[in-house]
Amino acid sequence: MDKENKLYFSVDSRLLFQLGEKLVTDRAVALAELVKNSYDADATLATVHLQEVKKENGTIIVEDNGTGMASDIFNDTWMRIATIDKEVHPISNVYGRQKAGEKGIGRFACRRLSKILEIESVAENNRGEKELLKAVFDWSEFVSGSDLNNQPVPASTTIVPPETPTGTKLILKNTNEAWTAQDVKRLQQELIDLFTPMPFESELAEKPEAYDPGFKIDFKSTDFLVGVESLDKSFFSNAWAGLSGHVDSEGNATYKIKTTAGLARQIEKTLICKQPFEYLRDATLNVYIFSYKTEFFRNSSWKMRQTEKIGLERGGIKVYADNFRVFGYGIKQDDWLSTDYDRGRSIITLSSEVSSYADEGVRPGLLLFRTNNVFGYVKFSRSSNPMLEITVNRERITSGPPFEDLRKFARLGIDFVTVVYANLVAQEQKEKREREKAREESQAKAAEEAREREEAARQKAAEEAKKAEEERQRVEEKLSSAIDEAEYATNKRINAEQARKVSEEKRLLIEKDSLRTTNPSLWQEAFESALQKEKDLFDTEKLAIAEEQAALDRLNKLRTELADTVITHADDARKAEKDARQAEEERKRAEEEELQFQRGKLRKEYILLRVLASTGTLILIFEHELQALIDDMDEMLTSAETVQKYMPGSEKGSFKIVLDSFSNRTEVVKELGEFLGLIMGADSRNEKRDWVLLPIVKQVFRPFEWYLKQGGIDWNPSIPDNLRTPRMYRAELVSILHNLMSNAVKAVRGEQSRHIEVKGWQEDNTLFIQFLDTGKGLDKSRWEAVFEPFESDSEPDIKFGVGTGLGLKIVRDIIKSYGGEVGFREPPKDWATCVEIYLPLEDEDEI
Repeated sequence: MDKENKLYFSVDSRLLFQLGEKLVTDRAVALAELVKNSYDADATLATVHLQEVKKENGTIIVEDNGTGMASDIFNDTWMRIATIDKEVHPISNVYGRQKAGEKGIGRFACRRLSKILEIESVAENNRGEKELLKAVFDWSEFVSGSDLNNQPVPASTTIVPPETPTGTKLILKNTNEAWTAQDVKRLQQELIDLFTPMPFESELAEKPEAYDPGFKIDFKSTDFLVGVESLDKSFFSNAWAGLSGHVDSEGNATYKIKTTAGLARQIEKTLICKQPFEYLRDATLNVYIFSYKTEFFRNSSWKMRQTEKIGLERGGIKVYADNFRVFGYGIKQDDWLSTDYDRGRSIITLSSEVSSYADEGVRPGLLLFRTNNVFGYVKFSRSSNPMLEITVNRERITSGPPFEDLRKFARLGIDFVTVVYANLVAQEQKEKREREKAREESQAKAAEEAREREEAARQKAAEEAKKAEEERQRVEEKLSSAIDEAEYATNKRINAEQARKVSEEKRLLIEKDSLRTTNPSLWQEAFESALQKEKDLFDTEKLAIAEEQAALDRLNKLRTELADTVITHADDARKAEKDARQAEEERKRAEEEELQFQRGKLRKEYILLRVLASTGTLILIFEHELQALIDDMDEMLTSAETVQKYMPGSEKGSFKIVLDSFSNRTEVVKELGEFLGLIMGADSRNEKRDWVLLPIVKQVFRPFEWYLKQGGIDWNPSIPDNLRTPRMYRAELVSILHNLMSNAVKAVRGEQSRHIEVKGWQEDNTLFIQFLDTGKGLDKSRWEAVFEPFESDSEPDIKFGVGTGLGLKIVRDIIKSYGGEVGFREPPKDWATCVEIYLPLEDEDEI
């Protein structure tokens, strides 16, 4: 008869090693689990104290003021592996907290951190007494091969006075590893962000009478200066905008963006997603978006560079399950939303959910906010999202559709705020261009008006001078006539006076004549006749005196009038001359301002050209080093191919993939070296020749064909084999072609249709070259403006960089130096942009 037995599992002590060192690999996660236990025990304060941990065998103390563990609780929970206590009792007793700890990770974390754990915990037991529990775990005693159930743990309980405060103290002795300053800094930061990355938000919330007073973590170290602190409201006030998002119980998502107070341009936008999330419910997104521009930090105690540095260290979107951090997301160099990756690849278009918000011609993907630009978190409810499972080591969320929905929810918010920001940047750039254009036009107009005012003032001064001269001549003519009249009247008066005197002398002679006594009647007749004549002459003299006086009065009046006229017109002339000088000064000032504006533009151009020129020597050195690198790469490739022959067949396949990639890269580097030779070679810079156009066009495109292929861009040269350029330097021709090629590539990248064509032909004695592309096109109002220095409508590109705004100007300057011209033309059908060059060819007898 067969004998039946019941078998039971036994647990090897090695399990603690597997659950400790192997399961909890991150020290910050390990300590975070211990702090979570303090939170679950309704503590309001937990202190983490690192003592002498620069080397191994240091001590870490985690102490809290929670409810502690009585001996019965300790036996049933702490000493029982994989207890379901927190599943059975998910809410804490005092403050009703949702418990954070799971699966007993805390006790295994202790083994990860140190060789010995001592526990001291004061709690109220089931009899209402305060007791002190002590236990010592020497993990070296739990050796592989021994039965875990049979390994004793020294422990004791002691009744303590009722006033003894409750709480738990974990003393981790003989730490397993040495800690560096960077380790401690990261630990502190992780613990600060364990519950929320923005603690001040909870401070702003209204608190009911009965509320959780909160949980604080204090950090101490005997070996290191502790300087990491929570980022407060003053830090986040420098953000460009705040982004909030919410997924309701039906999976419907809504986002809101609002720029921070104090900005000149206030923006508030809302996005309601068209399609609900399939696997995500009750999730929240809160993010502060930083744009590292000086204007946002002018009145702040935080400097822009300081904030940007913090962004590199602590930026990102963290993940919280309920109120607790899921480690691994939002840490330094973590790109779980792929924003850095997509920005690096210059992805132009974003999610279809947000594309309708982009203004016409705006490519928001080129301004996609990176990890260092965002500070925030996404939080989900575990009860509403049971499929969002956190890995056992507490460092990630298990992959799958639920996590992809969580990721999509956070990324969609970043895409949305990027579109809004890109619209703003495009509008600001447009307004800036308009302001610059208006300023330039205003200064030119002011200078022209000043010149016109000066001319008018000069003309008025001349007219006033002429008018004064004419008036003076008129008065002088009248004065001359008056002088003649006065002289005539004076002569007339003198003649009358002389005639009267003669008559008086005759009368006096008659009075003395003897006839008076000899013939009184005859004498009387003669006397009366003489007297009457004298009287008549006296009247004539009197009249002449009056006429003379009147003539003199008229003369004096005219003299006064002449003087007044001269003075008046002299004042007018002086005033007109003063106005003319003032107008001249205004004209000079206006012209100087216009000149300074133009000088400023030229100075920028000169500085950049000087920088570009100064790199010439470096490029020559780089070309030499590049050739050496190419030689080394060829040798490495040959050696690797030799090694491949002796490799096992199972490994040859994967190795060949790496080898092919390296070979392709080597070819690209060679082509770039050849391209440098086109620009920097002696015959490119020193010899003018009539170059065959087609081979040089192909040489310009060849180094970038791999990049074009990756971007789905095709190009086609439509140029006769024998078409030649006028005599010119090859470096100049390459510069022209490269600038127009790079602009075309930037224009088509990300568009649905991505085609470029280079056409060339000759008419009469002129060479024509056209660059055609199917890109975003250029508004006709900008056709001339983009040839001005620092005017650029091209987008940043990972391969061709950020435009300097000098490319097209350099192209035009080179072409004009050969008597040609370049400009935009109406594109043919199916093309968005056409740039056309014409260059006069030399007559054969002139060569």
